[in-house]
Amino acid sequence: MDLKEFDLERLQTLHISFRRVLNGQEKQLADLQSTEEKEELTDQIIELLELKILSFKEQIKLIENRINELNALRLRFSVEFMFWHYGTSSRSVQVHFITTSNAYEVYGPYVTGQVLFDKNVFPELIENVKQGQHNDGIIKFEEIPQEIKEILKTEGFYASEIDCIF
Repeated sequence: MDLKEFDLERLQTLHISFRRVLNGQEKQLADLQSTEEKEELTDQIIELLELKILSFKEQIKLIENRINELNALRLRFSVEFMFWHYGTSSRSVQVHFITTSNAYEVYGPYVTGQVLFDKNVFPELIENVKQGQHNDGIIKFEEIPQEIKEILKTEGFYASEIDCIF
């Protein structure tokens, strides 16, 4: 499969699909290995499953590398963009994360809530916006509902980890 033909969105869809298949195969393997009454072909099936799992892991790694490569080409969302569009008012926004990002692993596929910026950095951010700057940096967030982990409010996530915003 030529991954260069896929755009970032299609690669992420492929990434999610391959990870789901891999999880299913790993569960099936674990179930077979824990079965006390093994049938005649069980060992051969286990061997084939192990090969399929290895193949999927290799393909997933290639997909992840291509996602990271494409994401590194350009910053899709910047701190200044987030500040200008969502940080100056109490407006709710849904942020979706790149599937290979730390934010995706920590917070899940997306968060919904309000972007938080310290009032002390407003002058600097306003100047950056005026100058047309686009920088990666931490975006802090208060998710609605309040059940979200406190870590989202204090540690946030990188602007480069955002896939899309609604």
